Amino acid sequence: MTNQALLHILGYVWTFFGAYWMSFNLLKKNPAEPSGASRQWRFAFLAIAFVALFAGRHRIPPALLLVLAVAWAGLGLLWAAPAKGPQSAEFKWYRPIRLVILAAVFSLLFWEATAIGVLGKRFVPDLPALGIVGFLATLCGLFVSSWSRIALGKYWSDKVIVQTEHQLIRTGPYACMRHPLYSGVLLAVLGTALVLGEVRALVSFAVLLVNYMIKAKREERILAERFGPEFNSHVARTGFLLPRLRRL
Repeated sequence: MTNQALLHILGYVWTFFGAYWMSFNLLKKNPAEPSGASRQWRFAFLAIAFVALFAGRHRIPPALLLVLAVAWAGLGLLWAAPAKGPQSAEFKWYRPIRLVILAAVFSLLFWEATAIGVLGKRFVPDLPALGIVGFLATLCGLFVSSWSRIALGKYWSDKVIVQTEHQLIRTGPYACMRHPLYSGVLLAVLGTALVLGEVRALVSFAVLLVNYMIKAKREERILAERFGPEFNSHVARTGFLLPRLRRL
């Protein structure tokens, strides 16, 4: 199988992973969130919109498809995220900016029109073996992110907040990393970049890395304020984005 075919498959993998990510919280029953009927209507609307966009992906102009996809993702995050918690490190336009960043990241990975000049140059040879390694790395990264999301449970939020009655999660991948959810997505993007093999893919990874570093630092600041010594102990025993080689 050629790397181009693998990249095509990864496009579908990322698409359905995104759909799962947006609908995850809407499928979970949470007394603090809207009624079951409201969640069902929201999920149904997102599902119908997703199917319509997916079915029309070859007929809708790429730029318009990108705008519609960002709007769909923004609405999904708005509905899926819990209400604002008592502690927040997020300014008003932070989430829209992150959505634009994600749009840029995946445009660089999958939109051929972004292969302009040096961005279209290869940084690795077009070898099937490298494509397979990148493909498997992408799947591993998405698995780690999904595992992390499940471990967080009701405490997950796309917002940079600490929720009411928030607990510090130290189980699952959080036993060795403080931000495994971001680590998983970064690994998946790096794997996809290896399959693509062009400079624009490295740019997409760098942009996402900076975005997640900033967001993770903001999260750690409010977690330290909330949990104090407990969080400091967690920091001493875990890595930031990678597992700590030697725990204290």
